[in-house]
Amino acid sequence: MNEKPVWKTILSVAVCLFAVIKLAITCSKTSNRSSYSDTSYENVNSLIQNYRNEDLQSNDESNDLFYENYDSINKLNEAEKAIFHVAKVKSDTLVPIDLTSKISVEPKSFIQKNHDDSLQMAVKLPDNTSIFLHAYSSKDDMMDNFKALKKKKNIANIQVKVDDPNSKFVGYTYQYGGKKYNGYAILATENGQFTSLEFENNKLSKEDLQMKAITFVSQIAK
Repeated sequence: MNEKPVWKTILSVAVCLFAVIKLAITCSKTSNRSSYSDTSYENVNSLIQNYRNEDLQSNDESNDLFYENYDSINKLNEAEKAIFHVAKVKSDTLVPIDLTSKISVEPKSFIQKNHDDSLQMAVKLPDNTSIFLHAYSSKDDMMDNFKALKKKKNIANIQVKVDDPNSKFVGYTYQYGGKKYNGYAILATENGQFTSLEFENNKLSKEDLQMKAITFVSQIAK
């Protein structure tokens, strides 16, 4: 089947819709860099231990890994990375997100591919941005699906930026590990297939994260 996924078409639409927004956003803001505490690394170690204790019967811990800080993931040894199917890229890398589409991931980013029943791919960028690609069969409402995906994070302040019958661009926030995270997600549905592409960061402002999401969107839409 050569027809391109509906969500890819949506990304093209989103780029056009946000062209005006891009002009209004000041990109000169500099994100404050502060050292990460050891709490996040302890959380990662806990995930590893739980994953081993359950004899790999559940992907919950694996799917939670990229919610931790970049520096904590960077401390994992090769054996621990293998447990979670994590790889670190050494140079600019094109990562496939379906049979015809790819995104460019910068050097030193981490990529995770579990191929479980919902999380298709996760990316952790050096600036602590997490990118999640979820896809699964569902005939439920898009927002209901999205809220179910993020149930454990208790997302709040949900704002629908683009609202089409088969697609949405939404902003949201949540608390994790004592930190506030901003998030943006592109949602799509077609023929019972739900897809969610999420961008999250606890360091970038909403405006900067939105611009980062748009940048990735424009890559996919080309």
